[in-house]
Amino acid sequence: MITIARSRADGSGELLRDALARRRLAADGGAYTLLLEPAAAMAGSLRGVPVAVKDLFDVAGAPTRAGSRARRDAPVAASDAAVVAAVRAAGAAIVGKTALHEFAFGTTGVNDFEGTPAHLRDPARIVGGSSSGSAVAVAEGSAAAALGTDTGGSVRIPAALCGLVGMKPSYGVVSLAGVFPLSPTLDHVGVLASDVASAREVLEVIAPTVAWSGGPPRRLGLDRGAFETADPVVARRAEQALARLGGQVLREVVLPDPELVFAVSTAIMFSEAAAGHARRLRQRAADYGRDVRERLALGGAIAARTYLAALRERETLRAVLLLLLLDEFDAIVGPTVPLVAPTREEAADPAIPGRLVRNTRLANVVGLPAVSVPIPGDGLPVGLQVLARTDAAALSAAELVWASLR
Repeated sequence: MITIARSRADGSGELLRDALARRRLAADGGAYTLLLEPAAAMAGSLRGVPVAVKDLFDVAGAPTRAGSRARRDAPVAASDAAVVAAVRAAGAAIVGKTALHEFAFGTTGVNDFEGTPAHLRDPARIVGGSSSGSAVAVAEGSAAAALGTDTGGSVRIPAALCGLVGMKPSYGVVSLAGVFPLSPTLDHVGVLASDVASAREVLEVIAPTVAWSGGPPRRLGLDRGAFETADPVVARRAEQALARLGGQVLREVVLPDPELVFAVSTAIMFSEAAAGHARRLRQRAADYGRDVRERLALGGAIAARTYLAALRERETLRAVLLLLLLDEFDAIVGPTVPLVAPTREEAADPAIPGRLVRNTRLANVVGLPAVSVPIPGDGLPVGLQVLARTDAAALSAAELVWASLR
């Protein structure tokens, strides 16, 4: 994998040429749906650093197809999305647009229209979604970092399954201008990278108003429920990882009921997605993948009173989390995903999508920052999620976990 530090040390040129040579299309099991020739690098903190962009973001001169046949004839974008413009202004080289679960409305990353990126450890396995191609681009080394979106875990899930760092900052701190929406009140822009330091460098560019400096966390809460519902291999590796946090006292914490969180986030996400797609779905229903079409139909059937009740419940959940993180803990940790990357056959089980988002949706509902940090070791990757009250606290806790495990 290419880290930003390595890109800078090597002058980026040779690394970038190697990255360009290794790019593959999603139809071949690779990361990308569209290959771009990077423009001359501008001076800046990311000068020459190869960055991949999920195909929900507008990139000037390229279409934004959002992984869907329903947008196969989308016009080229006239300008960059705000976040793409930011990394480009900092000197990043945009190496390509990456594959995703159609319209970002799914967690497996399986896409029968533009192709499904294969897991580098085992091509029979999925990498998770919806930011599937962004994860593969970083994991294979064709990008030092990648931009993704996270509405219920879509950055953190593939980060965990692919052995990467994935951060979703607080709601609203990164502009969504020029990003194709799924659920506007839950959508976040996020970053995938091979290490925390690389993620920090990109985050400092795309969220310049955030004060990213912060002291190390002193009080860590342990999400016991996430351990109890994890598969044995995930729980064991996460427990071993936390045992290495020298000097940290971890106390168990009871987070809001995941079933309640799932119900609230589903009511909001599905309702907003159905409203956003209503016109296009009427005109081009046959062009939608079956799974997305079915989710949109479910969203369209949700009553307005159910949606409004979910919005009210979200405020209660946020108040509970803020109280925990203000009065008792600096950060809360637990497994990002309760299972390792499933095979594509296993991912067809209707229960798998719900399991993949079990631990990630809460952060989107309450709008708080969360980071998935990879746990080193043999076998398929496992991630440890850090949830905190502020972006600086979340990143500082992620840096602590990263340093303790290496």
